[in-house]
Amino acid sequence: MEQCQESVLQAARAGACAQAAEQIEILRALSAIDSGSRYEPGNLQVVELVEGLLRKIPGIATQRHYSPGVGTHLVARLRPENPRGKILLNAHLDTVFQTGDAARHPWRVEGDRAYGLGIADCKGGVLVAIYAVKILAQAGLLPQKEIVFLFNCDEEIGSPTAQEIFAPEVEGAEMAFVFEAGRGDNGIITARKAPLSMTLTVRGRASHAGVNYADGRSATVELAHKILSLYGRNDDARGLQFNFAHLSGGEGGTGVVPDFAQAKVGVRVSTPADVETVRGIIQEVASDTFIPGTVTTITIDEMGHPMERTPGNVALYQRVRRTGALLGMELSEQSTGGGGDSGYFTCQGIPTVDALGPYMYEIHSTNESLRLSSLQERTTLFAAVLGLLDQPL
Repeated sequence: MEQCQESVLQAARAGACAQAAEQIEILRALSAIDSGSRYEPGNLQVVELVEGLLRKIPGIATQRHYSPGVGTHLVARLRPENPRGKILLNAHLDTVFQTGDAARHPWRVEGDRAYGLGIADCKGGVLVAIYAVKILAQAGLLPQKEIVFLFNCDEEIGSPTAQEIFAPEVEGAEMAFVFEAGRGDNGIITARKAPLSMTLTVRGRASHAGVNYADGRSATVELAHKILSLYGRNDDARGLQFNFAHLSGGEGGTGVVPDFAQAKVGVRVSTPADVETVRGIIQEVASDTFIPGTVTTITIDEMGHPMERTPGNVALYQRVRRTGALLGMELSEQSTGGGGDSGYFTCQGIPTVDALGPYMYEIHSTNESLRLSSLQERTTLFAAVLGLLDQPL
């Protein structure tokens, strides 16, 4: 057992070292491609590059799934004869940036830091997943499991079409590994909040502010009270905190009592129970009228899946942690307020861990970067995790 374990660790280290230079060059190429969500030409360039890498793994089958107006998702499958289980590897191909941003903020390296848009979130994670499997395949040490890569192109906008691609793959899956960027203290994520976004709309009655002010029903004043009411429902200890943006209303100017006002509202939820709590709060606030004659509607625009800290997630983290310890790595357990696709897999009852990608700095900014050495470290780590899946730890 120890001899077999050491063979896996040696193969993981040697393979990641041998592939490091190539990984960096591919990452440089990916960083030069504008691939913001819904930008289909850039998405297709990324898909073609990534699919070419996947096809270098013997026996793999790839399939593209096109979602009109969004882009192309990429699924790849490595299925041995008589597989004993199935695992999912997930990362996203899209970024938050706009067309032309890649040229304005090109790749550069300063010491152990590489700068480039989307390289940490989440193109580096894509490469960690692919190269770790490639290394184990070349060494003949892959577990006797079906391995399914799920690379979607819409994570940054809430994965509205990717979940149709994920759904048939979750059946029979034993575990899911998500390759969002790593973070402080080499953390591995077992819990994520999910975004819940709403539009709050108030309709009132217009009137002349100087002639018949009292006949009006101010939508903006009612909106202000609704905002304060929601703000007053914040539960800081539980992490339920309403945030308000894009307020509008009163376009007629100060001479008109406005009959329309609107705001965007966001809140992060940690568990399915939190979702139900928020639903109850917004129903109460919508029906509690301050100015008679106004009508408030609250519509849910986006509702993500929270990654709850389940026993399955913790057990999978412990396996990753113990594997890391064999490599001399200390991997802390962490949670985050940012949403991600790991929430979907957790909500389907699949043990899931996240943040297996390279170490990030300032993601979602034009100063986004990663620690170059962590690309090799995380490739080594996941290759070892993969090679030891069939062994007790």
